[in-house]
Amino acid sequence: MSTEIVPREQVAKHGVQGVISTAGGIVSFVLAGITTGAFHWFGVIVGGIIAVAGLALSGSKQERSLGVATTVVGAAVAVASIGLFRGLVHGVLVAGGVVLVGIGVYSLVKFFRGLKTRA
Repeated sequence: MSTEIVPREQVAKHGVQGVISTAGGIVSFVLAGITTGAFHWFGVIVGGIIAVAGLALSGSKQERSLGVATTVVGAAVAVASIGLFRGLVHGVLVAGGVVLVGIGVYSLVKFFRGLKTRA
């Protein structure tokens, strides 16, 4: 049984997507903990920083959707840390974290399978 060699660009894409998605999921879990924990003031600061970073990202046309999504997440973390809609935002952050970690693990599996075909 012969396997086809996966192109280098595709292997690299899966590796980067896997690492970024997994890290994003872990950050989402941390932010969910911040919004419900005793460090609510820290959540407001982190949410504000994330929102500002999202605004900076939304300047370029190619990264506009990522920037808008990042801004919304930052604003949601800040609002939840203040105490508004805390349960809803916590649930969304946890669900998003689960999805992102799942996508990341799937991409990393594809990355390692692609590496194996290139060896």
